Amino acid sequence: VQAPTLVLHARGDLRIPLAQGRDLAVGIPGARFVSLESRSHIILETEPAWAVMIDEITRFLAAIRPA
Repeated sequence: VQAPTLVLHARGDLRIPLAQGRDLAVGIPGARFVSLESRSHIILETEPAWAVMIDEITRFLAAIRPA
């Protein structure tokens, strides 16, 4: 992959270990990895991690948006 990449992964994900998310990010040049404080594989808007996730996505999209 040669594209701006943001990898978000829940620290306590019960389906996919955090290490796999880190490995994915390491394998993509320039990727940014963010761990989220959650046990959920799918972050729900009722979780505190939701706001962090939305902030990270917003920041990422703003950084790659063409001028």
